[in-house]
Amino acid sequence: MADGRDDAVLDPAAAWGAAADAWDEFVESGADYHRTDLHGPALLDACGDVDGRRVLDLGCGQGWFSRQLAGRGARVVGVDAAAPMLAHARHHEAAHPLGITYHHLDAARVAEMWPPDSFDLVAACMVLHDLPNPGEVLTAARRVLAKGGRLVFSIVHPVTSVPPAVWVRDEAGRKGALRVDRYFDSGPIRLRWAMARLTAPWEVTNWHWTLTEWSGLIEGAGFRLDRLREPRPTAEQAAANPSFEPARRLPYFLVVELSPRPAPADPGDGVGERSVR
Repeated sequence: MADGRDDAVLDPAAAWGAAADAWDEFVESGADYHRTDLHGPALLDACGDVDGRRVLDLGCGQGWFSRQLAGRGARVVGVDAAAPMLAHARHHEAAHPLGITYHHLDAARVAEMWPPDSFDLVAACMVLHDLPNPGEVLTAARRVLAKGGRLVFSIVHPVTSVPPAVWVRDEAGRKGALRVDRYFDSGPIRLRWAMARLTAPWEVTNWHWTLTEWSGLIEGAGFRLDRLREPRPTAEQAAANPSFEPARRLPYFLVVELSPRPAPADPGDGVGERSVR
């Protein structure tokens, strides 16, 4: 997957819509093994017990993660801004009904469609780094959560995904160390997906944010950080698929668990006041 800094930002909905057919084949064929065997299961585990829970899947794409949630008993609603992706999601739902409802909607606008207390959990599987406005998306998600609700999301790891990261390879072409530079140069990154595993290449824009910037976005949206996870393949996975071996040494993905921060106490509510005699 070639990547680089580029000012020519691609519209996420249009770019991913154009890639929808190739993406659906990539995921459904099992070729996206990092999703099916690594970061996907880690995000699902972070969701906890979803049986009977109302779950909103942001940027659901062709519905892979929505189906994982529904398979565990969740009542799932998926939203995505790319209509061709939703067409695949609805096709999968029609072929194997799980009760999932899909809406053509920008993730930053979910609070315009649903009132507060609409969902017990909001999830976003590898989507927030594909958007120019993750803070707005997090804020909107906060508004539709029920009391005691949570938000969980996965992203590419900000440390290892920053270009111009370059693998140092041995004589056999195996990945060794990863050279990373310009970590603090946040902003858009033009990506060309062109691995041999794909039926067709495509281009999208990702946005690189540092961990400090992600922390600020989370706090600004009214959340507190509960837990971070860095999914790591098992030794057995790496033995079965050597492509997993570098991810045993360096983190490829980050799973983030959040809960809404309590509203600050009203100074006039009497809490903490002392009687003066």
